[in-house]
Amino acid sequence: MSFALLAPVGLAALAACALPILIHLVRRLQLERTEFAALRWIGADSPPRRRIRFERPWLLLVRLLLLVALALLLARPVLEHIETTPVARAFVVPGVAPSMARAALDRPGLDLRWLAPSFPSIEQPLADTAVPLASLLREADASLPEGAVLRVVVPRTLAGLDGERPHFVHALDWRIVDGAAAAASAEPGTVRFAVRYADEEASALPYLRAAVAAWNAREPGRYVLDAAPAARGMPADARWLAWLAPSRPAEVDAWIERGGVALVTHDAQGEPLWRDDAGDVLARSRPLGAGRVVAVPDVLSPARMPIVLDAGFATQLRDALRGAAVAPDRADAAAYEPVAVPGAAQADVSAPAGARRSLDAGIALLVAFLFLVERVLATHVPREVAP
Repeated sequence: MSFALLAPVGLAALAACALPILIHLVRRLQLERTEFAALRWIGADSPPRRRIRFERPWLLLVRLLLLVALALLLARPVLEHIETTPVARAFVVPGVAPSMARAALDRPGLDLRWLAPSFPSIEQPLADTAVPLASLLREADASLPEGAVLRVVVPRTLAGLDGERPHFVHALDWRIVDGAAAAASAEPGTVRFAVRYADEEASALPYLRAAVAAWNAREPGRYVLDAAPAARGMPADARWLAWLAPSRPAEVDAWIERGGVALVTHDAQGEPLWRDDAGDVLARSRPLGAGRVVAVPDVLSPARMPIVLDAGFATQLRDALRGAAVAPDRADAAAYEPVAVPGAAQADVSAPAGARRSLDAGIALLVAFLFLVERVLATHVPREVAP
């Protein structure tokens, strides 16, 4: 155990201890002079002797203790448990089999933990879900005491990265084994793309079917096209919608406001999204409630919008419906190996979590008790000694 102060500048309040001493001295000097007859027999060559003596010393002592306790409370004292030996712990990235992790480390007695929130034991089954790997690596580095080695077993392909190689304060043991970390999917599950069209705009269907076919060529079976006349109304399970009609009913806007994404024609509101070679705006995008609208000003046909014949139209349409692109978070484990910084400042890694205990509550009770005692002594008038 070790005693420490989180705010040692609070001890400057100890200077206030001089106030009770001065007050007691001033009260001692405030004496009344009383003449009486026997004084005439005392010669001038025999002056009275004086010495400093505090009146009511117990009251003075309690007041001094009260000020000391208040200064200590401002300094925020704590008791810390200091770990003197390195923790024999290793971290395993989800996606690595526990047996492979043990074989790679080959150190009996290691405390193996998943590199996942709260660092559960490797004996605990863990769902194959994506984790913020870069953030957890930094947290693991900060959880170890000074002098420990950060041992990490990782698969060959990492996910959950943030684009920057971490810099650690501990020595690093980076073991790479076969496997791949789970990555978060930008669009989980099957995406149903509903198309509702008026008869005069049915000519757009071949281009939308070609776009969906191109999407499925990259992600087989993920995109499902549901094309029907506008009279059929809104589908219940659509993720994306293309409304190809001169006007749209209120239920479409309500569906978008609940979080849907729709491509609509005959609409020219929003920020520019696509432009032609001459710089003219072909499509715009704007939020609507919790959803988003991709608006084109005219019929989606080659005569009105030549962009549908462009080889990149399918990708542009998919990106517009998806919204902002998700930043890449995968990398090869060998290329991402963190950098250890020798001699870097230790960021409070010597004490494990929960080893620091604050003394504020106990000192606050002591302050309250001393204040009560001081009030009792201050209001108690001592009896004068009878002559």
